[in-house]
Parts: sequence; structure tokens; C-alpha cells
Amino acid sequence: MPASRRKIFGVIALAAFGAVALYFLQKSNSYFLYVINLTLVNAIAAIGLVLLSGIAGQISLGTAGLVAVGAYSTGVLMTQLGIGFLPAAVCGALAAAIIGTALAAPALRLSGLHLAIVTLAFGIVIVQFIGKGGKLTGGMSGLFIPAVSIFGWHADTEFKRLLLILGPFIVITYASLNFARLKPGRALHILRDREIIARTLGINTSFYKILTFAYSALLCGVSGALLAALKGYVSVDDFSLWNSLYFFVMIVIGGMTSVLGGIVGAAIVTILPELLRGLQESAQAALGIVTLLIFLFMPGGVVTLVRRTYQATSATRLSSSREGLPD
Repeated sequence: MPASRRKIFGVIALAAFGAVALYFLQKSNSYFLYVINLTLVNAIAAIGLVLLSGIAGQISLGTAGLVAVGAYSTGVLMTQLGIGFLPAAVCGALAAAIIGTALAAPALRLSGLHLAIVTLAFGIVIVQFIGKGGKLTGGMSGLFIPAVSIFGWHADTEFKRLLLILGPFIVITYASLNFARLKPGRALHILRDREIIARTLGINTSFYKILTFAYSALLCGVSGALLAALKGYVSVDDFSLWNSLYFFVMIVIGGMTSVLGGIVGAAIVTILPELLRGLQESAQAALGIVTLLIFLFMPGGVVTLVRRTYQATSATRLSSSREGLPD
């Protein structure tokens, strides 16, 4: 079958599967849908961190702070200025992108542990600044987000919020896969492994670092805006140091150099604590054990293990088929 026809059939099959999945999800209970929505929201931020830390090699521990910028910017614009959710979310994402671009400045001089510490401190300062915002941000008491409405369509159920989140998630996943596979991604791979060689090849390393920080921060801003819409309430407790570490654990578990790995890691780290909701310490211990096992036995993450298993199985089948051919 020609490749173009296979792609067409693949798209049709994916669309059919998506339609069936949405049909059954619509009939699911609200808590189950909430967990799915939270997983998708976290996955968007995790994808940004994969591109920044996994592919570009710029270790960042300030993800929660940038997500907070997106969430609070969206919430403040909606509550204080009466702006609708869609333009407020766009402004929130852009605000995070601008701050992320500013954060790229130390990345031009620092790397590794030093950069991780700077980004961690940066994220903590942002959250503390938001907590001191008084009536504007709700301070330490948090901020209630008005009901989300887009052109008269109200996202007032978990299934409608799933539709609200699913659109940006699909677009961001597709765009990020292309970002990783095309020229920017190839340049970032070289930059991560051999920055001196990258400069020798004429790659503008400063430009690509700034671009990746900006794009990653933009995704964190989108994640924050959708988180505000999903929860209807945000507080500084949602963006603590532990949340930044959780985002990093997501990409470690799923696969630091894979966009799909970020999604898988977000699913594991989001769903596991929900399954152990009544046992908070057990959930944290379980995440710690899983992360340790990944480091020891699967340094490439779950996605890399699945890919290698598939390649090994395919090679075995090909070898078996060749052995069965007549001489």
C-alpha cells in the first residue's frame, strides 16, 4: 500500500477511535474526566520541559513558576478587567513566554547544576511575588476564576472542559513533534551534546537557547491558563517547589528526549497520586521508587523502553521470516 494511502487510512482510523473515545468519555463520571483533564494540562507543561531540558539540554526547575504566571495572568485579567477567557488565556501564555525569554539570559552563561539552581530560585521568587499580590492576585488565600465562556459556549461540565483542553493539547503536541524533528530540533540535539561543535557548524546557539526557553515558557503559560479554567480556583500551593520537581520527574519517567515521553510521564505522575489519594505519603514514596528504578534500569524512560522492545521484536520477526525463505 502506498505511503500516502496508509496515512489517509491512519487518519481515518484515528478520527474514528477519537469519536468512539469521546462518546464513552461523555458518559463517564466527572471525577474520572477531571483526572484526564488534569493529565492533559500537566502534559502540555511537560512537553515544554522535554524540549527545554531533554532536547536542548537546558536543565530547568522553574516550570511551576511559569505555569503560575499563565494561571494568575489569566485569572487576574478575567476577574479585574472582565476580559473573556480566550483573550485572557492568550495574554497569560504570552506573559509566561516573555518571562521565559528573560530567563534565557542566564542560560547564555550558565549550564547544568548552576542553571537548574537559578531557574529553581526564579520559580520560587515568582510564586512568592504572586503570594504578596494582595487583592490583585488573592494573596495567600488564592484566586477564584470566573466561569469559562467562549462565544456563548460555557465550559460548565468536566466533559466540556475536556473539549476545551483537548484542542490546545492536540495542536501543541503536533507542533512540538515537528519542532523536535525539523531544523530547530536537530540544532538543539547538537547544541545539547556538543555546543562547541554547534558553533563550529555555524549554528546560532544563543538564538536557539532563547527560542527554546520562550517556546517552553509559552507552553507552561497555556498549561497554567487551562489549569485555571479546569479548577476554577488557583493558589500559590498549586505551584510550590514540589510541583516543579514533579514536572521534572514526569519527563524523567516518560523519557526526557521524547515529546510522547513527556505525555506518558505526565499521565503516570498525575494518575498515581490520584489512585493513592488517601495515602499521600505512599504516593510520594511510590513516585520516588518509580523514578529511582527508571534511573537505574531505564535511563531513557518508559517510551525508550517501549521503542527498543518494539524494534527488537521487529528484528526478531524479520530474522525469522528470512530464515524461512528457500536458499
